[in-house]
Amino acid sequence: MEIQWLGHACFAITHKGFRIVIDPYNSDYINGYPKLRTTADMVLVSHEHYGHNYREGVKLSGRPASDCPFEITKLRVPHDFKMGNWRGFCDIHVLEADGVKLVHMADIGTQLDGSQVSRLFGADVVMICAGSCTGLPSQETKRICDEIMATVVIPMHYRDGNRGGHRLETVRDFAYQFESPELIHYYDTDTFTVEPFMEPQVAVLKFGVRN
Repeated sequence: MEIQWLGHACFAITHKGFRIVIDPYNSDYINGYPKLRTTADMVLVSHEHYGHNYREGVKLSGRPASDCPFEITKLRVPHDFKMGNWRGFCDIHVLEADGVKLVHMADIGTQLDGSQVSRLFGADVVMICAGSCTGLPSQETKRICDEIMATVVIPMHYRDGNRGGHRLETVRDFAYQFESPELIHYYDTDTFTVEPFMEPQVAVLKFGVRN
């Protein structure tokens, strides 16, 4: 199972030859990223904002959804601290297959309630926003990671040089929230391979670089 970071909050997840793209971005509205052009067997969108719903950037194969090896469920959460009255709502996507649980947290803007924590608890991998003024700040997204106790945390949706909006925090702002520096792994690739017995870590992927 592979998780490839395509930029911003967009990932391609591939398992058993089936490729899912989550939250394709429109580069006309997201600073510093090239035009998204990718392929997939399925596309998932957490909410209808330009940084997350550019379906036109994903060429679908036409494979039926019945070929998907994942069980996919969604949790609806507010995008903002005003309980969705400012920026609406978005969907957390939970993908499960062969005993592995992956969670894409979308643009969550509030803390989780008890039932949501229970649903996400023990995730093998969580993809979560590093922090922004339009969602939760980094100290609050770190709190979510602590609550659900994911083995691997992959930060997304952050400012990196000329990439990402000025209202976003940097990945180092997020990494600073973790007390143990040895947990932070900076990879020279945009792809993370999900394996049994993974080392607990924050996996910072490198945009646009494949092994």
